[in-house]
Amino acid sequence: MIPDINLLPKVDQDDGSPKTIFILIGIITLLLLAVMSWLYFSARVDVVSLEAEEQSLQVERDALQVELTNLQGANQGSLEESVAFAELVSYDVSPLIDTTKALLPSNTYLRNYTFEQSIVSIDIDFETLNMISAYVERLEQNPYFLDVQVDSIANFDVNPTSEEEAEVDRFTEVPRYSATVVLQINDLYLATGGVN
Repeated sequence: MIPDINLLPKVDQDDGSPKTIFILIGIITLLLLAVMSWLYFSARVDVVSLEAEEQSLQVERDALQVELTNLQGANQGSLEESVAFAELVSYDVSPLIDTTKALLPSNTYLRNYTFEQSIVSIDIDFETLNMISAYVERLEQNPYFLDVQVDSIANFDVNPTSEEEAEVDRFTEVPRYSATVVLQINDLYLATGGVN
């Protein structure tokens, strides 16, 4: 038999662990570089689109600012123009109030006036529906008003009480009526001071 003689020096073989660590570090570095470059390029695209949007918004803001300046310059008038406009639109309401009060039947209560440019709305409490129709007829014959309309009629109890007392007094008290009457003003007649 032949003896196994190895005259070469004995060298320990590495198990390859440092080489594997370097390969893993290299792969992780490449992945990080790839992610960072993707984030960089996507951020650049976002910056470019946001800059374009900012420029368009600035142009729109400038156009709106010019329009606002034009509108403010057009709407400003002198004090004299404002007074002339107010005198043109305004009218004396005393004859209207006096007329509506004078035409009221007895035992009625005038609650509220609402004036608009050519309309007066009044809220009145009446005892009966016949009083409402008589009052509307008087208003229609008055030259201060072109048209008279009854907007709403509602009944209400004079002294609201508890339900038990209401059942007992239901037939002893007659409810009153609240009416809203809308009057169209005769501007020409009012402007001449009640003279045709």
